[in-house]
Amino acid sequence: MKVTLPKDIIEKIARDRNISEEEAAKVFLDAQDKANEVFNQELGRAYEKTGDDPDGTGIRRFTPREIKEHLDKYVIGQEEYKKRLSIAVAFHFATVMYLQGHPEDRKVKRFRKKNTITAGPTGSGKTYCVEVLGDLLKIPVLTVDATDYTEAGYVGKNADEMIRELIDMAPGTNRREQAEFVSRYGGMIFIDEIDKKAKEGQVIGHDISREGFQRAVLKLIERKLVPIENPYSPSVQIQELMNRNRENKGKNLESMISTENILFLLGGSFERTSNSLNSIVEKRLAHGGNVAEDDTFVIKGFSAEREDPSRRQMHNYYKQADANDFIKFGLLPEIVGRSPIRTFVNPLSKSNLIRIMTDTEDSILTQYKLEFDLFEVDIEFTANAIDFVAERAENMKTGARALVSVWEDILTDFQFELPGSQFEKLVVNRRLCEKPTDVLLEMLERSPFLDYINTFRQEHGIELDITTEAREYVTEYARQTNMQVSQTLKNKMFGATALGFMNIKGPFQITRAMLEDEKYFDTLFTEWYRKDSLKQQVQPGSSENSGA
Repeated sequence: MKVTLPKDIIEKIARDRNISEEEAAKVFLDAQDKANEVFNQELGRAYEKTGDDPDGTGIRRFTPREIKEHLDKYVIGQEEYKKRLSIAVAFHFATVMYLQGHPEDRKVKRFRKKNTITAGPTGSGKTYCVEVLGDLLKIPVLTVDATDYTEAGYVGKNADEMIRELIDMAPGTNRREQAEFVSRYGGMIFIDEIDKKAKEGQVIGHDISREGFQRAVLKLIERKLVPIENPYSPSVQIQELMNRNRENKGKNLESMISTENILFLLGGSFERTSNSLNSIVEKRLAHGGNVAEDDTFVIKGFSAEREDPSRRQMHNYYKQADANDFIKFGLLPEIVGRSPIRTFVNPLSKSNLIRIMTDTEDSILTQYKLEFDLFEVDIEFTANAIDFVAERAENMKTGARALVSVWEDILTDFQFELPGSQFEKLVVNRRLCEKPTDVLLEMLERSPFLDYINTFRQEHGIELDITTEAREYVTEYARQTNMQVSQTLKNKMFGATALGFMNIKGPFQITRAMLEDEKYFDTLFTEWYRKDSLKQQVQPGSSENSGA
């Protein structure tokens, strides 16, 4: 293939860069390839604007299957939740796009929104799924904690503030443009901990912190006009006074936003020490669904099959919760009625937690690899280490967020010591996870006893002298109990911080007998305190000696 190059441009490039014409020709061709690449990208964007994204905002219509496939990359398990959430989101925003594109051809005047209630244990992915969807849909997504809000007119943020916070997340050069973006393309608000606003049976009358908040949220769900600026702010009140002086009557609709295109997602664990949603559903199912409002049973027949009580603790009854169960828990019937999609999440098992660490796109292990790589340390996680962390996280009963706390407990000291050191690789295995401090000290060729002595001196200014016999005792005790030597020493020296209050000067010797006696340092401090008090009483100038 023959390529013709402009001779004058090649010669100019060669002169300007002080290179040969052959090199200049290569520079020219490389630049031309890059220019063609940029041109094709811009052309592609232009074509996209004529299709599903006419405004070029990146917002387009997704099918429920496309949304779920995106969630599958980040969230392990919870198939039913991801499916129902995908349906709610896909149809809601497809409807919003259709009505915006066909304002005069509306077959329905007020479409039924697919607001959703989700129940399930904490840390199981309720909130994370919603956050991931915001990245895909390119629309504002707000996650709030219901406990931060109250009914309008009372101390605390009122429900209308959610709408203004959602507006703050929209693109635009000013607040009006941001509000117009939400009005046109919609948004999502996930209200977590909605169960904490459920009315409990013993509460009589109007409960502003619970039922009052629910009614405020209900108004938002039912398509309410909300001021885009806080009506109680001084600047807004001054502007309103000026408008009145100009004889502007009625509400200025340009300063309001409708909640019609906002999808509301309500979530919570729905747990209580008594009368939790799980127990409500269990009780109903155990008696054939015949449970009256006062918890008495309506007997309509007999069932030969009874569930094994030993399985109840591990049974997730959330999946069988119906509208009446949520109402009995304490949600307003109107709230439940306007949230037609009700779904659930399951507790995360050990295998789920392992897959979360190994199979998701933004895995916590990937994040740690990046963090250590920033300081030129290559970190590798073995299968038995991942298994150990998953098991410990499962026992904590806080879902996926437990993984972070477990890994931080293990890796904190390594994150402090390894950056800038001679170590270029760290293999995280089960032994390191079980005894992280001991392994780190071995790597650094430091004794756990000397490390403890140095730390104690830095914190309390006291030099410790741990005898050989005491060290042997701690080492053997750690071996027998399968604990870290460093942790065993900390446990045995737990009360030694009292030495900092006793004005100890010079080295303080730690013997085996001291470590064997759990109350040694407590007794030592009590005796010192008694003697010090007596000394203060008999000092010259005290009330006893002055005859007062």
